[in-house]
Amino acid sequence: MHGGRIMLFYYHNEITFNCQYYRTENITNHPNPHCHTRVTSLRTARDFSCPHCHSRMYSYGAFSVLIKDFPDLPKQKKYIEFSGHRFRCTSCGETITEDIPCQCPFTRVTWDMALWIIHLLKCHTSISAISAMLSVHWSAIQKIQKHIINKALAAFETCLKKSNYRPRYLAVDEFAIHKGHRYATCVMDLETGFILWAGLGRSMADFEHFFKSIDLSLLSRLKAVAMDMNASFNRLFQKYCPKVPIVYDWYHMQAQFGRDVMGAVRLEEAQKHRQEAEALKKYTKETNNPELQKMAREKSHEERKLYTELKKSRWILLKKDDHLNERQKTHLLDILSEHRDLAICYAMKQEMTRLFTLTDYEEALAGWTKWIQAGLESGIPALVKFARQKQKRIKGLAAHALYPINTGKLEGFNNKIKVLKRIGYGYRNMDYFFTLIRFNSLPVDYSSPKIP
Repeated sequence: MHGGRIMLFYYHNEITFNCQYYRTENITNHPNPHCHTRVTSLRTARDFSCPHCHSRMYSYGAFSVLIKDFPDLPKQKKYIEFSGHRFRCTSCGETITEDIPCQCPFTRVTWDMALWIIHLLKCHTSISAISAMLSVHWSAIQKIQKHIINKALAAFETCLKKSNYRPRYLAVDEFAIHKGHRYATCVMDLETGFILWAGLGRSMADFEHFFKSIDLSLLSRLKAVAMDMNASFNRLFQKYCPKVPIVYDWYHMQAQFGRDVMGAVRLEEAQKHRQEAEALKKYTKETNNPELQKMAREKSHEERKLYTELKKSRWILLKKDDHLNERQKTHLLDILSEHRDLAICYAMKQEMTRLFTLTDYEEALAGWTKWIQAGLESGIPALVKFARQKQKRIKGLAAHALYPINTGKLEGFNNKIKVLKRIGYGYRNMDYFFTLIRFNSLPVDYSSPKIP
């Protein structure tokens, strides 16, 4: 008794009790200094029958095994010694070994330890950190994770089969797995958020594994597919699902226009101001007229200022009008009034945004046709090239009016994939990585571990 609290020291007490066919006792003289608990089975041959012929069995041996339990403190080890029996059939000679009820399958750890490991993994703790914290080998942690993952995926897929599951809207997108432009591809059900398939690569040969790995009847109720303008995805869906409309993602379209058109034209206009400033600076050195030198110096300073403003105006040109304050709107009008090509590209950007809000297919098809024709006739090289690339994609762009879907949900899930990569510091076994991705897309009811 100290300070009004009772201090109990577990290892200084002898505790023995019987419960549910097992005898548990506290031991202090075990050869392993980290083992202080022994569980002994009290079951006999009468409690078992042969699993093959259902005949009587007799005991022919015993076994003892150490199982690692959840430690009381970090970086400590704690073991439970379990003693059981082996039994043999009196008729067919088949042998069985008594099960250990508290042991996680395929490992030498208890279910308490296994559930703690799974919860730590769900909190995005790395395997190496869990191994150091609980003194468990990383391979055992991975086995526990695989067991839970396979069990959860099997349960969810069984539930889908019972409900005659057929996805209606899919999204396809690639994500980077290594540096050096190495990619993998994901297929997501946009309604449930479940990753139906994940595979290495983004070429036609790589993505065709998706259609070969599933029953094509699963896509019988498919209404539309959202994707970027990757030709591999487009051609394979047209081959295997020719009647399913393809919807090109508006985010990828606008991001590419902002990068390849607005960005290229803005830098080209800024480069003109820089060249003009350098030419005027050179002129001030060559002329001897003080007045001309002063005028050229002032003009060179203005050109340099315009160059700097254009270099810093990237986000002002890409933002929506309602996201700009009054000062930014005034600055935007000044830029557009002084640069014709930028004004044309900005008007095309605004019209593109409007076209993605249409809900009538015929109106959208006519709008996109006019938009691409205007881009081809603009005379701006970057805009002409962009319009020529999208000329064959008009139907997929107009399909957004009928099916307003996009890959935004899948793009958001890509951030979770990045977290998984960062936690694991990369993965050598890609099948394990892709299974882990699918597990993390499960609903909470299935992805949360349960006591067996």
